[in-house]
Amino acid sequence: MTFAFDDKYTMFDVTPVENQFILEHLPGARGDYVKVYLYGLMHCYHPSEELTPESMSHDLNIPVEEILAAFRYWERHGAVRRISDRPPAWQYVSFKEQTTSVTDIDPEYAAFCQALEDAFDGKRVFRGSEMAAIYEWKEGDLRLPTEVILMLLNYMTRCKGKNFKISDAEKKALVLAQEDARTEEKAAAVLARDEAENSGMREILQILGKRGLPSEPNMRLYVKWTRDWGFTQDGIKAACGKMEKDDPNLAILDKILENTYNSQKKADGDTLGKEAVEKASLDHENLVKVMKYLGRSGRVTDYQEKMYREMLQIYPQEIIEIGAEECGRKRKDPESLLKLLTSWKERGFTTKEQVETHIRMFRAKEDFLKQLRGRWNSRETDPGGRHMEMLGRWEDELGMSRELIMKAADYAADVQRPMAYMDALMTRYAEKGIRTAEEAEKDRREFSGQYKEIAQKAAEKSVPAQDYHQRDYSGAQEAAFERMMNLDSEGNHA
Repeated sequence: MTFAFDDKYTMFDVTPVENQFILEHLPGARGDYVKVYLYGLMHCYHPSEELTPESMSHDLNIPVEEILAAFRYWERHGAVRRISDRPPAWQYVSFKEQTTSVTDIDPEYAAFCQALEDAFDGKRVFRGSEMAAIYEWKEGDLRLPTEVILMLLNYMTRCKGKNFKISDAEKKALVLAQEDARTEEKAAAVLARDEAENSGMREILQILGKRGLPSEPNMRLYVKWTRDWGFTQDGIKAACGKMEKDDPNLAILDKILENTYNSQKKADGDTLGKEAVEKASLDHENLVKVMKYLGRSGRVTDYQEKMYREMLQIYPQEIIEIGAEECGRKRKDPESLLKLLTSWKERGFTTKEQVETHIRMFRAKEDFLKQLRGRWNSRETDPGGRHMEMLGRWEDELGMSRELIMKAADYAADVQRPMAYMDALMTRYAEKGIRTAEEAEKDRREFSGQYKEIAQKAAEKSVPAQDYHQRDYSGAQEAAFERMMNLDSEGNHA
């Protein structure tokens, strides 16, 4: 008489899993390894003569090589015991009664454990779970040779001390694998680089008065500074010296280095040292001066830093300051300053002397306009800088003398729109060839009725025939003002 469960019984039964497995082993194991363990465990309770690595591969959709690697993994963790190599077979071991001896362990794993013990010679004793985790760097996805793993563990001891965390070492193992440092020569180069970076960051922390070993976030910053931005150690130390002594910290240091990188960066492969930091610091101080000329105090913004770098591409500091002073007189913003500098460059001004001559002539026109307005009863202002452009037209395009312009201003004293009236008179004088005050006076006596008509039309329209654009030309800032000045690069009238 024989007894057996129905074939469908397995589907509806349960497989007990020890809590020790769930709490201690499941969190650190790969997902496929957990699948293999649980599937095999189920078959321990419900044996099947047809269960082989190949059938498990088919049922779980996992390669045969991964099935075997999973059982080797659980063997190293004492969850199973190998009882045969051909065919491969394992026995599941209760976690309550793990008494696995060295002879039961995978020979390769045993040799690896011995190599680690010999290399550290009591300086660091690795627990069983730690040893198994380290072995995964060799047998798992990373595929690091034993020699490289030993180099890595010694590196961790030097950088983090003998009680370093295996999880930290695993991150470095991942770096070696990602950089394909699977030979002793390549691994030594990567670790030497990383050790130098660790030492460099420790020096920076000491300068800032910070104690302890560099943290992972610290090292990410240092890698960004050195690898991504190209700073040398001297460059970073120089940046430390630019911080306020009251509260030096890594966030401020990072900002200083970022500003230096943005303003001084060169071609790929170039480095940024102490000189670059000093230059960026000087640029920052100069920018503060420029902002003060513009009437802006306080901490400069990233946007102002960006605009200032554009200004430096156009002119040196001394000309930028001249432009800032001009814009400051009219309470203009950094955008207006950049436009002014651009217009000067387009006019061909290359020296401080040319710019100063240019400004003197502009201010002379401003003073002359004030004299004109002083002769009128009305308080007409300069909407959008059109009056400056009118004056430029009268003098530079029509060739009128200031004596004649002042005479016309006298005629405009009592009209409603003085500048529009004068503009019409200047057009009349040009058409009739009038060039002197005497000729203008004679014309007014002979054609007084026409002068009244001109005044009436000017009152109806502020700007007669000529089309002056409604833009802001005050403060010597726009290209139209440059045309109005009509100066060549030597400061002479064209």
